[in-house]
Amino acid sequence: MTNVVKQGHRRKNWKVRLFVLRSEPAFLHYFDPTKDDVNPAGGFSLRGCLVSSLEDNGVPSGVKGNVQGNLFKIITQSDTHYFIQAPSRQEKMDWIDAIRELT
Repeated sequence: MTNVVKQGHRRKNWKVRLFVLRSEPAFLHYFDPTKDDVNPAGGFSLRGCLVSSLEDNGVPSGVKGNVQGNLFKIITQSDTHYFIQAPSRQEKMDWIDAIRELT
């Protein structure tokens, strides 16, 4: 579990979310850390997902708002693009490796 910043796929604003990986079945849940809710704010299956690191030199297309680097992208089987900003380069690589192990 880690707090990361996620860009909304409908509204392109950035929000802090607590991400939780589940392995069986491969699924990524995210929670709003400002609420005491046991139900996730959202999530998606990792089956068939693609995950990639985004370079820290400029803002990639599709990314809106104030971007601080350490970005990676997850593309779901249904072609939804999730842009996620980790607190550090190392945490970004840890997330990418963990997700790739499950897909």
